[in-house]
Amino acid sequence: MRHDTPIRIVILLLALAVAVPAVQAALTIDAGGDRTVLAGEPVTILAVCNDTDALDIENMSASIDWGTRTTEPEIVLDDDRNATILDTWTYLAAGTYSVTVEVANNATGTVARDTLNVTVSPKPVEVKVAPQTLNQKSNGAMTIFVSLAEWFGFSDAGNRHATLPDPSAFTIGNATPERVNFCMKDGGTLILKYNRQDLDLAAGDNTLTVTGSLTGENGTIPVAGSGTVSVINPGNGNKGENGDGKEKVKSQHKSGEAEQQSGGKAKGKTQ
Repeated sequence: MRHDTPIRIVILLLALAVAVPAVQAALTIDAGGDRTVLAGEPVTILAVCNDTDALDIENMSASIDWGTRTTEPEIVLDDDRNATILDTWTYLAAGTYSVTVEVANNATGTVARDTLNVTVSPKPVEVKVAPQTLNQKSNGAMTIFVSLAEWFGFSDAGNRHATLPDPSAFTIGNATPERVNFCMKDGGTLILKYNRQDLDLAAGDNTLTVTGSLTGENGTIPVAGSGTVSVINPGNGNKGENGDGKEKVKSQHKSGEAEQQSGGKAKGKTQ
């Protein structure tokens, strides 16, 4: 047996590896990067797919799983090996959704998928707070002014058919308003009064976030806004270590008067 036979086989295999190119994926799709939108705004997916085999629109199918439902998007052939997949969806709830775009070449049986994340944030509203200092152990109400002029047709936002389903559903954390009023001045302002002791905010916080919902042309969507507020530690401010600072000052004042009166009487007796 010749000893050079294994060497010849190895050389032949190396030659074949160089001569035959690597097998490429028959079908690929690119749905683009992650997206961030506001609730109620349409999200458009424009995915690009290509195939090493010829594409035939009659033998292609596609779907988009939006995380809430699945749709069958439009497929547009750009040329014999490239196509565009197009569809639009509107989210009415805030959150992060995983979106999967799938395309299949049914003539060859190949399938390609791509996934992206869509983060949906509440629609912003303008919020003002009065007073801007909060001691949660103090009595009384904190008033929140929510501007809704944009929603009721006093701007170019296109929300002219908006309604307010439940004003009392506007919350600050777990706190709900004790009283609700609506003023049409400046286009529409929601006036909410919260019990200060119901507001669970940490000392040092400088913002107060109000969340609620409004119903527009696309359905009921979440809204949120933040106002400036200064939270102080309960017990600080006018309070001393052993009680109310004012009472302590009053006690000291009475004590001083008593000492003066006692000193005056003693002085009179001496004379």
